Amino acid sequence: MRMSAILAAALAGALASGCVSYSGLSKPSDEKADESNQAFAAEAYKAIEARMKAPPRPVVVVEAPEMGMFLDPANSQSWGNPLCNDIFVRKELALAVKSQLRNKIATIKDFRLVDEAQPMVAVGDEAVKPATYRLTYNITSLSLTSMSAVAKVDIRLFAPDGVNTIFSFIGDGTCMNTQLGGNKQMLVEAVEEAVEKAMRGYARKFGPPIFVTETCQGGRFARINVGSKFGVYKGQLVEFYRNKVRKSVTGEDEVGQQVVGTGIVGDKNAPIEEDGAWVFVENFDEDNRTVFRWTSARVITGQKAGLISNISQNLPDL
Repeated sequence: MRMSAILAAALAGALASGCVSYSGLSKPSDEKADESNQAFAAEAYKAIEARMKAPPRPVVVVEAPEMGMFLDPANSQSWGNPLCNDIFVRKELALAVKSQLRNKIATIKDFRLVDEAQPMVAVGDEAVKPATYRLTYNITSLSLTSMSAVAKVDIRLFAPDGVNTIFSFIGDGTCMNTQLGGNKQMLVEAVEEAVEKAMRGYARKFGPPIFVTETCQGGRFARINVGSKFGVYKGQLVEFYRNKVRKSVTGEDEVGQQVVGTGIVGDKNAPIEEDGAWVFVENFDEDNRTVFRWTSARVITGQKAGLISNISQNLPDL
């Protein structure tokens, strides 16, 4: 498929989303494209196509071995507040973590949620268990006061061999709700938020390559090709950049990246969908625009320099 056809298909997908000029303020300049970055946008689009066609990997959500101590009143660590140490509360928190993880995995294109007890499958003359990925969870700390609850969880994904770890993410969750007065529900909300934050690591590390599919209001808003399905959420900082081919010191061609702007996901009431998100372009100047359709982008994990985490442009080696 020619590059122009690939990009046309990408644009057609964006148009089909119904998000063009979401405010209704369409301008001719919204159709301007980043000509110099077209080839890289085309490669990004092909990578996404391949990603979406890949069969989902079966995954089961189970307790980590360390959860045995968390749920054993004789051996578990004491964490101050009596509710944090109540074995029945701990069991409820473990179930809350598992439920939140299962809900999260069910929304990610890369995985297919399966039950723990699966029927054996025939391989040759033998019946064996099907190869599945194992997602484990462990609550590593809890604290509770009348003002807040704080929890930390450790989420890990293991390959079907049960040995090799594909990823390990830690999430901190906090619930500030004085109306609840330091009760069990605060702990539940804290562990659920911890799971959400931990799984954002997956989106940042293994998300698809990002580029702008369209703009509106003269370029004041740009829509990127990933949304909530890959962990994009309101308030995230986005960095826009353009790929540039240049000569290295050895005379060979190499690709450099020129940062051309930043933006904030969902700012000014910009919509966020499963497969795309609108970004408010900061320091926008309509007469000197730098962000166009097909400009590349990446999500920045922090506001400060040095905290930039590029979205992976390849599938994880599972």
